[in-house]
Amino acid sequence: MFNITRIEEVANVLASIDHKLATQWLVNEMIKKTLAISYDYWLEDTDIPMTLKDFVTQYLEHAEDLGEIFSSDTEIDDPSC
Repeated sequence: MFNITRIEEVANVLASIDHKLATQWLVNEMIKKTLAISYDYWLEDTDIPMTLKDFVTQYLEHAEDLGEIFSSDTEIDDPSC
């Protein structure tokens, strides 16, 4: 049976990582949801075992390549974002 990753699980992982973006992503519901869904697809599509923490760490390491929403330049308090 396939488990669905919860946003709370992603939040726990982000809270455990010492990275500037992890702190920003922790308060961004869209990013947490995207990470949870992407992780589920990764596990389902590849059958390559990877922990959620390793998966999130890879996203953090390659944030500049992932688009504006993942960028440290995004103003998280700006309602127009």
